[in-house]
Amino acid sequence: MKSGEWSLLFHRCVLEQLARLKAASDKAIASSPQTALENANVKLYAALGKLMLETIPSDPGRDDYRQGNAMGPHFRHWRCAKIGRRFRLFFRYDSRTKVIVYAWLNDEKTLRTAGSRNDPYVATFAITT
Repeated sequence: MKSGEWSLLFHRCVLEQLARLKAASDKAIASSPQTALENANVKLYAALGKLMLETIPSDPGRDDYRQGNAMGPHFRHWRCAKIGRRFRLFFRYDSRTKVIVYAWLNDEKTLRTAGSRNDPYVATFAITT
């Protein structure tokens, strides 16, 4: 997929999460079209679409997306875009080839508890690198 000059690639995990979110969003719209725009799934799906297709491709190197050493020095090349207070979208980009790879989106089951033995970011990044 292209967005401006950037090629967008999506890891299978992100595609599966987006598919589940779209299904929940569609269900909310079908069951109550009048109040669908107030539904959390509908709002999140719309916010993610804008973030992934417009906001991040407009400047994937923004300082706001930097991780620093939050997950250790070996993962400084990963970027993280925040959606609200609870959700994080992890991605990498290469400005030379103009490619953005969306790798992981946490959900309500994978919210981070730093230091927890179930910390999803530690497990995810250990697998994908």
